[in-house]
Amino acid sequence: MENKSYSYGVKITCVILHFFFTVILTVSLFVLGTLVDKSILEFTDIGTKDFLNSGYYTQCIRRKCDNLGEYMHLLLKGDLRTAEENRRYLQYTDEFKSEDSNFCFWYKCGSVWYTNQPDTVEGQEFDPEEVLMEARSMGNYLHYDMENKMFGTDIKKLANHFFESKKTQMYWPSDGVILIVGVDTQFSAVDDLYYANEEYHQMQPWIKTVIVAALLSLIGWIITLLYLTLAAGRRPGDAEIHLSTFDRIKTEILIAGFVGIAAELIFIMIRISSQEWELSGLAVAASTVSLVMDALFLLFFLSLVKLMKAEKLWENSLTYWLKEGILKTAKNRNTTIQTILVFAGHLLVCFVLAVGAFYKRNQICFFLLAAFCAFEGYIALRKSVERYRVLEGVRRIRDGELDAQINVAELHGDSRVLAEAINSIGTGLEYAVAESTKNERMKADLITNVSHDIKTPLTSIVNYVNLLKREDIDNERAKGYIKILDEKAARLKQLTEDLVEASKVSSGNVKLDMQNIDLVEMVYQTAGEFNEKFEKKELTIVTKLPNTPVLICADGRQLYRVIENLYNNVAKYAMERTRVYVEVAVKEERVTFSIKNVSEKALALENSQAGDLTERFTRGDSSRTTEGSGLGLSIAKSLTQLMGGNFEVSVDGDLFKATLVFVNQAAVESAIDLGKI
Repeated sequence: MENKSYSYGVKITCVILHFFFTVILTVSLFVLGTLVDKSILEFTDIGTKDFLNSGYYTQCIRRKCDNLGEYMHLLLKGDLRTAEENRRYLQYTDEFKSEDSNFCFWYKCGSVWYTNQPDTVEGQEFDPEEVLMEARSMGNYLHYDMENKMFGTDIKKLANHFFESKKTQMYWPSDGVILIVGVDTQFSAVDDLYYANEEYHQMQPWIKTVIVAALLSLIGWIITLLYLTLAAGRRPGDAEIHLSTFDRIKTEILIAGFVGIAAELIFIMIRISSQEWELSGLAVAASTVSLVMDALFLLFFLSLVKLMKAEKLWENSLTYWLKEGILKTAKNRNTTIQTILVFAGHLLVCFVLAVGAFYKRNQICFFLLAAFCAFEGYIALRKSVERYRVLEGVRRIRDGELDAQINVAELHGDSRVLAEAINSIGTGLEYAVAESTKNERMKADLITNVSHDIKTPLTSIVNYVNLLKREDIDNERAKGYIKILDEKAARLKQLTEDLVEASKVSSGNVKLDMQNIDLVEMVYQTAGEFNEKFEKKELTIVTKLPNTPVLICADGRQLYRVIENLYNNVAKYAMERTRVYVEVAVKEERVTFSIKNVSEKALALENSQAGDLTERFTRGDSSRTTEGSGLGLSIAKSLTQLMGGNFEVSVDGDLFKATLVFVNQAAVESAIDLGKI
């Protein structure tokens, strides 16, 4: 997975999608829960669009029958009803009144008939056959006849309710009871059945939609969570696992905080669902709480994932921290025991003196407590001053004053021991720097002296070779020897001069005349001088230069030497009939010059580390058959650094790229004018 790119844009998009799926899933589940609670959703009725054939309709009729049974029970109870039973009796009377009900009933107990039909009088007798025919004509009917042991209904699953329900009251008394119910399936009256029909036709079309939405959102939620799990802690192009400040919270504290907040949010969710809200309001409230809970879950879960990936879950735990603290205390028991004893003694003395001063009201104890506190304050202040002196000495050594010494005469205890150790470190560093400077000076002197000693005989060799070239020699072989001597002598002379120059540059023994230089003009000038050499090798120069001057602070002569060296490398080593890319780029406070070419010969494998090419005597051609001393890039790098720039070389196969980076002088001057510097 280290090779995969996890960009910040993809991560943010995935988090947004995860939250979106959370909201959709929550709303879908709440709608499904509401449908199940109202019996609108039954698995056997998912495809049913007809209210009269649905389980919801059956549930409504069951509830009406249960209410009717209790109503009849309370009616027959008469004056024996309690106040609470009277309240329910009035409620049922209003529910079953004839003018506002699609639920019509005829109930006979003994020899007395009860009905909610209009135009009836008390004590009226009914013919069960005629009543049953009237009930059938209304649409749906129920016939429950204990006199003739008959039962019939065309309402789905209602028979099971009558013979299995323990709540039904209309069986009392069981003998001599006749119940005939007719339901107006046109729902002419505006009652609870009418509203149930309306609600069913409003909610039923959403059944398939919310089921599909719930499944798709659950799949999306899982997929986005899997991606976030894989991407947790990773950055584009970086295989390392990165931890945030939040991830460094102790694991046990993180778990306890998440569990506590999640439990409170769950209680809020339960309280919301128990309220009599409109479905839309309930869905909005529930989705808001679930969104907050999901955000907390992501923080907690992804933090644990990152810790596990980084193998720091145990190290980040509070248990591990306590264990390590105990082990450190035991390991450094001399110091820790001493500190604990001093602290315990401090508490004991302060407690005894405070009791004497404030509880016993002893003035001597009060003065002793004040003196003790003043003494501790003095000790703390002295330690602070001594610590500052030690830090000041460290800063001086850090800033290059290796001979700086901390005065230990006025220091005490651990501060004095620490100061003596730092003084010893400073002395050692000063000695090491002196030795290093001496060695560098010896190397430079050796190179200079050897080069000077080589120059004298080399000059004689060059002169004698020139004399031989003037002689009239007929032997072609001898002429070839003279030509080789001339080439090798010239190369040796160039190498000697480069050695001396490299020695001067590396030791900083070069005088610089720093001025504002137009880098674009310098590149144009240098490129013009190499046109002839490039044309011989049929090299095409592709330049990308700004149209305006680009100022940098540099020594014009030395900067020209650096750029000339890079162009000279191209002329020597670039493959014929290829392109050479030269670019000057300005980005805020930086100016970058780069030159790229394809090498004619394969760059040596041992020099695949691009930085090696800037070392002395290092060349891309490991066989050293081409011209050059291997000092050019080293000198160019040293000169660039002396002028305050940066010199970088990179190699990609046979592609060679050199880059110079300088400070944009125009940006610096603009910042000075604006008072930013």
